[in-house]
Amino acid sequence: MNARFVTVDDGVDLFCTDSGDTAGARPVVLVHGWLCDSDDWVHLIPLLTAHTRVITVDLRGHGRSTVASSGYGPAVFADDVATVMRALGVSNAVVAGHSAGGEVGLLVGERHPDLVAGLVAIDPVYALPAERRAGFETRAEELSEPGAAALASAHFASIEGPNTPDYLREWHRRRPFAIAPHVIAETSRGFALGPDSIRLRPDADAVLLRRRVPVFAVYRDAAQAAVDRALCPHPASEIHSWPDAGHWLHQEDPVRFHRMLRSWLARLDR
Repeated sequence: MNARFVTVDDGVDLFCTDSGDTAGARPVVLVHGWLCDSDDWVHLIPLLTAHTRVITVDLRGHGRSTVASSGYGPAVFADDVATVMRALGVSNAVVAGHSAGGEVGLLVGERHPDLVAGLVAIDPVYALPAERRAGFETRAEELSEPGAAALASAHFASIEGPNTPDYLREWHRRRPFAIAPHVIAETSRGFALGPDSIRLRPDADAVLLRRRVPVFAVYRDAAQAAVDRALCPHPASEIHSWPDAGHWLHQEDPVRFHRMLRSWLARLDR
């Protein structure tokens, strides 16, 4: 594994890793979710690197990357990921994102189509019903106040599945306490309510319909999977649902997830 920092235009240093089979299938870029970091992928990386090149990145304000004073909307995150990809000479890649990372990945494809050959979304939180806006507004206000990390931790606990192992539950609910308070507040508002948000319908629909690359997605919620399927124009796309899984489904059963993903990746390369 090669680890390094890439500096983006506003001076933020982004931690990234580059590992695996550079002569194998098209590279996979892994984008973690809200208040997490690239360690979220340790369950999958050994499986993926056996047959492809794998890039990970800690988004600004997360993990080992610079805690910037600003830039916490999904479009900035997407541009940051694109800068890392260009710095590492990565193109024709599959960009995979978990949760809010799925929103980032989608916008990498939207804003930097020359870099992206496919998208993977793991329980993404885009194209949600419009009536949830009021709830996101309330949460954004609450996460701007003292105690935001505890509130985020409780939210993480609420989205686990019935079979989520205890060690994952414990790890997840500790994660928000490593994040600066302003990052918690600004990411919450930026992803859900910012000008480049794709969190809610109908605004998200146009962006999803513009996807011109194959998409592989796995949801907990079959209804959200159906929404994505209806807005997914590429015939090589696959949208699945795992109704008994928790939000970090790729950690709960990495072998199953990798088997499905690798099968889809193999079809892309035919």
